[in-house]
Amino acid sequence: MQKSTAASGKYLNIGNEGFRSIRNSEYVIASRCMGGSFFYILWHHLAPNFFSSIMFMVVMNIRSAIVAESTLSFMGIGLPLEVISWGSMLSLSEKALMTKAWWIILIPGVFLIVTLLRFTDCKRASICKEPESV
Repeated sequence: MQKSTAASGKYLNIGNEGFRSIRNSEYVIASRCMGGSFFYILWHHLAPNFFSSIMFMVVMNIRSAIVAESTLSFMGIGLPLEVISWGSMLSLSEKALMTKAWWIILIPGVFLIVTLLRFTDCKRASICKEPESV
């Protein structure tokens, strides 16, 4: 519970920094002068500008958790061997190269790498996404 509270504090801090950096921008002031409500300005002007920072942190934390779990399971100090994970599958295949069963190592390793790369692409897509024109 304490770790999740500390992690949510990081997300709130990033959101607050993004909010503070652009709340006095000219387009926000112009929207406020034209009668834009607080929630309109928040949704249309502020949130799209700091959403990419929060998404970056979320994706990096997910990737770190996947790598940590698979590494610890591979070394035998993570999940028990009865629980199926990429790290435990890789640790169970230690004799696969000796028996010429290369696919036992290749399949979980490739899926682990592809999953991590897809999370990176998700991060890039969220950062590089063009804002929609109003």
